[in-house]
Amino acid sequence: MTMPQDPQWASSPPPPPPPMPQMPPTPAWTPASSVPPVGSLPGAGYVPPTPTLAEASSKKLAAGLCGILLGQLGIHKFILGYNSAGIIMLLVSLLTCGVGGIVMTVIGIIEGIMYLTKSDAEFYDTYMVNKKEWF
Repeated sequence: MTMPQDPQWASSPPPPPPPMPQMPPTPAWTPASSVPPVGSLPGAGYVPPTPTLAEASSKKLAAGLCGILLGQLGIHKFILGYNSAGIIMLLVSLLTCGVGGIVMTVIGIIEGIMYLTKSDAEFYDTYMVNKKEWF
C-alpha cells in the first residue's frame, strides 16, 4: 500500500533553518609581544613562608604514619610539600602495575620510620628548612 503524495508539498523547497544564536563579540587579539614577561607579573617572586617548628611537629606525625601505611602512593611526600617526589612515587606504583609499588612501599616504610624517629628540631631542619626530599 502506498501513500498518496501531494504534488504541491513534493515540489516546494524545504523551510529555511532557524537563525543561529548571536555570540557576543570577542575582544580584539593582542600580539604576544605586548604581554608582559612572567617575571614581571604581580606575585611572580612569591616565596612561601617557612613553616614553624609547631607545624613541623604535626607534619612529622602525619608524614611518618602515611609513609608507613601509604608509602607506595607517596602521600607522605605530598604532606611535606614535595609534589614532584610524590608524583614520581605515585606514577612508579601505578605505571608498573604494582611491581614498582613494592619498592615504593619499602621506601615509604623507611622514610616513615626516619620521620618518626627524628626529634622535632631535626625533622624541622632536615625536611622543612633544607627540603631534603629522599631519605
